[in-house]
Order: sequence, then C-alpha cells, then structure tokens
Amino acid sequence: MGRVGDLGVTRKSRVSPRRPSVLLRRQRKQDVRIALALLKEDTSNYGYNSDDETQRVGGSADSDTEQELSDDDGHTHVQDSDKDDIIYTGKDGTSLWYSNPKQAKIEPLAIEPTIPGVNPFARNAKTEIECWNLFFNDEVLGDILYHTNEEINSKTYSEHHNTRVHIIKETSMDEIMALLGLMYITGLNNSTGYNLTDLWRSDGTGVDIFRMTMSLQRFNFLQGCLRFDDAATRAQRSAVDNIALVRDIFDKFVANCQKVYNPNHFLTLDVKYIPFRGECPFRQFMPKTSAAYGIKMYSLVDAKDSYTINMEINAGNQPDGPYGTSYEPIDIVDRLVRPVSHTGRNITFDNYFTSIPLVTHLLQEHMLTCTGALRKNKKEIPFSFLTTQPRGVGSSRFGFQKHMTLVSHVPKKSKIILLLSSYHHDKTFEVKGGDKPKPEIISFYNSTKTGVENVDRLCKMYDTRNYCKSWPILILFTMLNIAGLNSYIVYMANNPNSKLRRSEYIRKLGLALVKQHLKSRTDKNNLPRELRKRIFEQVGETLLDPPASDVKPYKRCRDCPSSKDRKTKYCCIECKKPICLQHVITMCQTCTALAID
Repeated sequence: MGRVGDLGVTRKSRVSPRRPSVLLRRQRKQDVRIALALLKEDTSNYGYNSDDETQRVGGSADSDTEQELSDDDGHTHVQDSDKDDIIYTGKDGTSLWYSNPKQAKIEPLAIEPTIPGVNPFARNAKTEIECWNLFFNDEVLGDILYHTNEEINSKTYSEHHNTRVHIIKETSMDEIMALLGLMYITGLNNSTGYNLTDLWRSDGTGVDIFRMTMSLQRFNFLQGCLRFDDAATRAQRSAVDNIALVRDIFDKFVANCQKVYNPNHFLTLDVKYIPFRGECPFRQFMPKTSAAYGIKMYSLVDAKDSYTINMEINAGNQPDGPYGTSYEPIDIVDRLVRPVSHTGRNITFDNYFTSIPLVTHLLQEHMLTCTGALRKNKKEIPFSFLTTQPRGVGSSRFGFQKHMTLVSHVPKKSKIILLLSSYHHDKTFEVKGGDKPKPEIISFYNSTKTGVENVDRLCKMYDTRNYCKSWPILILFTMLNIAGLNSYIVYMANNPNSKLRRSEYIRKLGLALVKQHLKSRTDKNNLPRELRKRIFEQVGETLLDPPASDVKPYKRCRDCPSSKDRKTKYCCIECKKPICLQHVITMCQTCTALAID
C-alpha cells in the first residue's frame, strides 16, 4: 500500500474500474438498453435548439473545449516516453509539471466498487406510477395537498363571490395527482407556452382527457393555489432564505433521487438554466441564452444513463443567517458531490469549475477523480502550454504530477485547448481512421461532458411547463420533468424486457395519475351524458341507462276549466281523478285515518 503524491490519499492494488466484473458487465448491457431507448426519443420528431437555456457557462474565448471533437471508438496506442524528463514551471513559479509520468502505473483508489442500478428497496416498483411514486412519495404529495388547502381556505369570499362553489372548494389527494397528471399530458402534447384553452375545447380539436378530468377553471384555480410551505411561518423564513417557499419539498425530492438509484462510475456536473421573466428574488441575467432571464441551478447527473443524482438552486445573495451560501465553483462542487463522496467515481465538468485546487480537494477530501476543461488564466499553467509556436496542428503537450495530468492540444491553427484530469496518468492517444492522433483525455471528456445537457434536452421534449408567473410553480415543473425522466430509467431497469418508449411511458403515467379522480367523477350526475360516457370508457366501466321512471304522466285537472289547461301529477285517493293542488284539502295522517273510519 502506498501514498499518492503529497495528498495523503491511500491507494491499494486491486482491479481497476476499467476492468469490471461479470456483474458490472451485465449492468452495462442494461445501461446500453436504457441509453438506446432514450436515443430513440432524441432522434424522433422533436428538434433541439442548442441556443437555449442549456448553454454552458463562461463560453468566452477560454472555452476552448466547447468545440465537439470526435469520440467514436478507435484503436489506441501509448506514445513512447522520452528518456529524460522536461520540467515545465507554471506561471506562479512554483508549480512543476513533468513531461513523462513519474510512475508506470497509477493504482486505483482504495474504494470497493459499487454496482450501479436501482437500489434494493425500489426494485419492486414495476408500473409507471409505482416508479414515479419513488420520487413524489406520500410525504411530498402530502405536503402539497396540506399547504394547497391552506391557501384555498385563505381565499376570501370577496375574491371569488362570482365563482361557482365547485371551482373554489378544497382539493383532495386524488385531485392533486390528477392535476400533476394533466401537466404531464400537457407536455406530451407539446403545449408548453401555448394557450391551455385549446386543450379543453369541445369542438373536436381539444383533448378529451382534460375535459373529463376537470374544468379549465378548476385547473387554473388549483395551479394558482399550489403551495409547498407553511403560510404561518412564511414571512419569518423568507427573511433569512430566498428559496424558503420551496426549500422543504425540493430537499425531500432531491433526497429521494439519491436514495432510489446508484449511479455509474462517470458523472457530469454542470449549470442548468430555467427561463423565467416573472418576479423572483434570485432571478439572474443570462446573456448567452435566448430567454435572457431565468433561474440558475446546478446538477450532478449520470453521464451514461442521464439520471439526475443531485441538484441545487442558486438562491443569489442570501440574507445573513443560517442559509448563507458561497457560490464559488469549488464550494458548489463540494456540496453537489457529497452523495457520491468516497466512492472513487469520476466527475466531469467544464472550465467554469475546473481548477487545480479543486482537483486536489476532490481527491483528498472525497476520494473522487475528475476531468475538466481548464481556462488559460490559471496561474499553475506553464507558458509553453499556452502557445502554438513552434507546435503544429494536432500536436499535444503533456504535464504530469503524481496525482493529475495536464494536456495542451492544438486542434487547428492558432487554437489551444487545455484539459486537466486526475483520472488519466499516461500519454494514451486515440486514432480514428486517417486522422491525426489525439489524447484519450479529450475523447473521454467529449463523451462525458454532455450529461446535464442530455437531461435538459430529454426534459424539454415533454416539458410540463405552462404559462405561469410564480417561480415556486416553475420549480415544481422542473421537479416533475426530472421525476418523469428518472422514473423512466428506474422503470426500464426494473422491467428488463420492456421496450417502452419514453413518450408512451409519459402517456401511461399521466393517465394513471388521473384515473382515481376520474372514478370519483363517475358519480356526478350533473355532467353531460356524453362526457360521463367517455369517463366510464376511460376507467374501463360501463355507463348503465337510468331505470324507467314509475312517475305517472301529467294530466289535466278535472275540476279546472278546460280553458286553463292546467296539468297536474296528483290524483284523488278515492276516485283517482287528476286534480290540482287548488282543489284538494290538506289533512294530517290522524284525521285522514278518522275520516276513512
């Protein structure tokens, strides 16, 4: 057992993560199946605009690695090292980089590998709604129901004095789930940003499931009343926390994401932008996106399966108090990687986050390796790594320390890209066809850097968002999108023989969420008969015809003049002639009995 560099990180000889066991190979086959299912969605009729909220941060001239390089499989060879080391000195005058690896082989971290996939307690979830309930469990849904009813009860009569009672009444768990189900079906119909009225049209152009589940007025009322925190303490909590309105439910949702699934070895950490122009204390200007303004989040995702493991909302300048948070790149990464700390995984991030102190921190404090693009302004980079002279196109220059590797590559004339990795420790090159060799670090970075972008693209295909001015509702839409994708990954893992497309999965999930509420509406006789018939068909039941009425038809009163043509349903108990109430005598039961006697 030895020590790596001066970090004090213990390593031991054992099988490298690059040589998995038979069980890991089986898991990888399943990962490929899930990835292919997601790829089918990616290549469907849904387009993707790269100039949207998923653009990367810091895309200045320093973002050299944002140009996509080929990552197709090819044969690799190791370049022979020179006999004598060249020592490069960083701009700070103290950082030393060697031209050749100091060790022939770097042993993996002393961490036992974990098997990726669904954790044991969640493997019994076989249906769409069971997988979804792993993320929106009873605790999360119960909070939404309780606080939403609080908001409904707080509405004064004067606010809705012209509104029908059934529109503003309290809601139930079945109706809350139906509301969320309609949001999923909204995304399935590509209705993000469109007028929801079109979905409720009864002229044949609408979608029947919306009218069957609830009225448009009820949908808008419930969505406007959605709340996720205690109204009694809201002002007090908001004084010290910008995201107090969603913190509790958001933290519970993220915790569920971490409990359900064990990610693969390679992860991606990146920024996530949510377009929003409404009032929000931490809304940020996003000059490189089409939306211009929005909410910034950070995500840690599985680079292979696109499963979201951890998320954090950038709450801006927090008031002084317990929720004061640093948003320096090293602090953001430190918080997001805690669920996978001491697991030996590799994290890929772009040049906004990458720094040599961060690489050292992850290896020493979390036992995690990382790979990332590096900006040219870092003081530890040698000057010779920043110039293209006298280097030619396709040339690479390596710098090694005992725990990390720096590579400078010239992909084209007058352009340099820099990458830093604690996962790679040699001069391995990749060759594709007749192209010039390029460092394997670059191919690896290109194959793992787009994890968060893939999640954003997949969520955008069936986005649950509709027009709203409330940022807490926007956070709910984001949670629904992530839950829809994560639960699909769990569903495919728990049903290894399934070939269900994600669009069909979202459809079945939405219908399953509204089913219980639809059953409760079958008892409402005030609905139009045709609508009730469609509801019965949807829930798999038959609408029975009402029993024949035994009420006698109306007849003309015998004691009224024929000119009045007065009809009545009453008749004399003795002679049975039709008679109206003007020609009857009202008697109690006792007197009636005496009269009969």
